Amino acid sequence: MRKLCALLLLLLFWAQASAQKPTTDQTKTYGFVNGQWFDGKRFRRRIFYSVNGVLTQKKPRTVDDIVDLANGFVIPPFADAHTHNFDGLFNLERQINSYLRDGVFYAKVQTNTKSGASQSAAKVNVPTSVDVAYAHGALTASYGHGVEVYEGLAVLRKPGANTPAEVQQLRQSRLRENDAYYIIDTAEDLERKWSRILAAKPDFLKIYLLTSEEFERRRARTDTIGDRGLEPKLVPIIVAKARAAGLRVSAHVDTMTDYRIALAAGVDEMAHLPGYYVALDTGLEKVLLTEQDARETARRKVWVIPAPIAHGDWIGKAVRERSDDALRRNLKLLHANRARIAFGSDRYGSTPLDDVLHLHRLGVFTNLEMLKIWAEDTPQTIFLDRSIGHLREGYEASFLVLNGNPLTDFAQIKNIRLRFKQGTPIVLPVKTKP
Repeated sequence: MRKLCALLLLLLFWAQASAQKPTTDQTKTYGFVNGQWFDGKRFRRRIFYSVNGVLTQKKPRTVDDIVDLANGFVIPPFADAHTHNFDGLFNLERQINSYLRDGVFYAKVQTNTKSGASQSAAKVNVPTSVDVAYAHGALTASYGHGVEVYEGLAVLRKPGANTPAEVQQLRQSRLRENDAYYIIDTAEDLERKWSRILAAKPDFLKIYLLTSEEFERRRARTDTIGDRGLEPKLVPIIVAKARAAGLRVSAHVDTMTDYRIALAAGVDEMAHLPGYYVALDTGLEKVLLTEQDARETARRKVWVIPAPIAHGDWIGKAVRERSDDALRRNLKLLHANRARIAFGSDRYGSTPLDDVLHLHRLGVFTNLEMLKIWAEDTPQTIFLDRSIGHLREGYEASFLVLNGNPLTDFAQIKNIRLRFKQGTPIVLPVKTKP
């Protein structure tokens, strides 16, 4: 009898303790009413609930909080498929808040230092922050693209060299080798360094191709840095090894020669679309896709990430117009062949918002297509194994509430009223004037 009483007292104590345990935002059950939810084609008035961070239309027994969406337009969160942010503690909080403020919950870091990602680890990939996939370094050639950026940041505090003396200084530096980049000049280099590459546990593999039609001439130069990529014949070998390791491959490409080498080798993703920078003396044949290129891209199900303003405003009006025309022509071909498109920025310190608005101005995609690419397709190409990108039963309770309808006025993507991520309301710091 004493044992039974003791057991009953223990159960009573446990029940009281459980009842007094505070409910966190993620474990709270929310009901969302008076919202117009995007179903992939249109907005429909629905009621959804968030239970343990997952969406459901089945009303649970207990609802902790009812959220009135006040006739707002509910869409999945946005994503950035090409960034170099979230790489170290410098400006990290500002980057996170900027992405969340613009409704960008997912990011793919297309080259970073492994050491910087380790510093950032506690601040990302949690319900109140941005979810990030990392390359943890990229594969390039000696003195190739990527080396000038990361050695420049380490030595000169800027991404590159401006004088012959600085070029030589960076050519001699190896401070970020095997952290931000791996030098792969031969198949033997790849074999020797492969275990180290895998030991970094990258979420995907990033490779650099850069004007491959001039590879031999550029490799012979000793007065440049960052003007070349991998030797083309190594790319199929790299892709095959990545496949065997279960890694997808993303390729930096500048010209159509780069693009076709990557396509033939079987990469999963083009981290650029040729045409994002077309100098006045560049022949358009170097950057324009053919019908066959577009068909093959679609057939192989390769994702293409246009980063339309990666070079910013300094390129000048004439080059910008020429670049926009090339991008427009390439995107129309890809779109007509139903190739896979994702949106990215490739601009340190910025979210992809301005890039997406720039692409909208090119007039290739309808408002509906723009929304689907940014809110549905781009998140799914970053995290293939997660239930994100749609507002459906069993998907993560992550969404944005807009004040206006982006299908009739695409600029409403900037007019975000409410943010929820995995069943957690996102509360941003109040902006203060400088």
